Amino acid sequence: MPDGAAPHAPDRGGSDVPAPSRRPSPHLHEHLQAERSEAVRRLLAQPLLAAGSDPGAFRLVVRHSTWLADYFEQTCGWALAVDVASGFARLAKRPAVVDPTRPLRRTRGERLPFDRRRYQLLCLVCAELVRHPVTTVGMLAGAVTADAGLDTSRQAERTAFVDALRALIGWGALEVSAGELDAYVGSDRANALLSADTARLHRLLVPATAPSALPDTLGTDDAVDRLLDEPRYGTGAGEEPGAEMGEEARNRWARHRLGRRVLDDPVVNVEDLGEVEAAYLASISGRRWLRDRAAEAGLQLEERADGILAVDPEAIATDVAFPAPAGNAHQLALLLADRLVPIDPDGSRRLAHLTAGELRSAVQDVLDRFPGWARGQREERGPEGLARQAVDLLVGLGLARRDDEGGVHARPALARYRSAPAVVSGPTLFEEVP
Repeated sequence: MPDGAAPHAPDRGGSDVPAPSRRPSPHLHEHLQAERSEAVRRLLAQPLLAAGSDPGAFRLVVRHSTWLADYFEQTCGWALAVDVASGFARLAKRPAVVDPTRPLRRTRGERLPFDRRRYQLLCLVCAELVRHPVTTVGMLAGAVTADAGLDTSRQAERTAFVDALRALIGWGALEVSAGELDAYVGSDRANALLSADTARLHRLLVPATAPSALPDTLGTDDAVDRLLDEPRYGTGAGEEPGAEMGEEARNRWARHRLGRRVLDDPVVNVEDLGEVEAAYLASISGRRWLRDRAAEAGLQLEERADGILAVDPEAIATDVAFPAPAGNAHQLALLLADRLVPIDPDGSRRLAHLTAGELRSAVQDVLDRFPGWARGQREERGPEGLARQAVDLLVGLGLARRDDEGGVHARPALARYRSAPAVVSGPTLFEEVP
């Protein structure tokens, strides 16, 4: 109350004085929406969010934990656990489909993807740390040797072992209390004291069925299928619900699948959708539901006849920016877009296919046009590796697909990155959807 102002006296004569409104002000409502949408995107970027690594984001998630849990359950069927005492939040993200283009990556060097050996060591290390959370690198290596056949006399084995430990450190599930972890790569006599956070270790895996509940007789493929199953939908991994499930159950399955694709995938191509998903997306209510969920997450939804793309204007949830000055592979991928989306004489864009030979020629043409570019990748198999990285990027972003002969096919969303101006014609490619 400003100085000199008199307090409002209550009306004692029974006159119709309106009661104070309990509705939040427009500015407060906008602020609340902005905080919640940022919290959604923070969790999408860091499904295991640690208070120590990002205290501001963690406070935001704690403040809106109830709303966030309801949002992710209704939108994607994902559970959210917020452990304030242990200082972390875990979003149990499950993809709509298994995506081999987004593996766990090493935290050193060129961030190469984990191979089978590193995944094996990671699992065995986690199992051992749950039983003995305080240990040393040497003791931990000795404990997993019997099951993993770990040969610590070989540097390649020690490197794979350290890569598994560094992944856990990055998630906040393991801490080096003393010593230098990377020194173990150079010598098996080096050591370091390790302390594990068992609460986080138990939250790393998010299958609907606990791995310990699977029969020992299952083969690897069957075990993976069982872990991917989500019994709440009454279907197996990747299966569409049948008509006997009822319309509501089918719609819930379709909503969650589409929600996962929009929030977690770079682009949603209509040709990749199953019958139930495509039907729900084509309905007025389904399209409106998806728009509302994207808006609540602070994402801008680009809708075309061939697919949907959710854009984060602040890049909070963006893990791979494209286009971006992020290296030679990114630059080559953008240059290949001109070859994969040629412009016809009438000005219309066309999706093209490059054979393996045409792809090699396209890369060589780029190297010839820019002789001072990518100097370190011109000798021996360098151009081949550069081409593979560029195509990997386009495939991972849903902008292209490979064929069995080593060629690459453009997908509709790649047309938005075509450098030359174009006039769009025809009813299919990037047609606006009302």
